[in-house]
Amino acid sequence: MIRKKAGAFTLEMKLHEMKNHIQAMNRMYQKYLNAEGEDKFDYIDSLVGRYGYMVIAFQSLFEEECHKQSLDNAVTSFADRNEIVHVYQNYKDNMETVLENVQNYAVEYEKIRDLLWGYCESKGILHE
Repeated sequence: MIRKKAGAFTLEMKLHEMKNHIQAMNRMYQKYLNAEGEDKFDYIDSLVGRYGYMVIAFQSLFEEECHKQSLDNAVTSFADRNEIVHVYQNYKDNMETVLENVQNYAVEYEKIRDLLWGYCESKGILHE
C-alpha cells in the first residue's frame, strides 16, 4: 500500500512538473517573439531545456485517448527530444525544431497534460 501511494505521489508530481514546463514554454515563446538579437537565442535555448524536461515528465500510457482527441502530431513531436538531447552537432537545427513544436503544439501539450491528469484521477491513480 505504501508503494502505491509513493508511486501516485511521483506520478502526480510528474504531471504538475509537465504543466509547469508547458506554461514556462508558452511564456518563453511569447518573450522570444518580442526579442531581438542574442535575446532570441537565449529564449530558444531555454525553450530547448524546458521542452526536454516536459517530455521526460510525459507518461505514454494514454496513446489511444490522445489519438481520439487528434493529438497525434503533438505526441509524435515528443520523439524529437531524443534527437535534440543526443545529437549536439545539429544544435541550431534542434533549436529550430523545438521552436516549431512549441509554436505548433503548445495548446495540444496542455490538452495532453489535462488528459493524463483526468485519466489518472478517474482511475484513482493520483489519490486514494
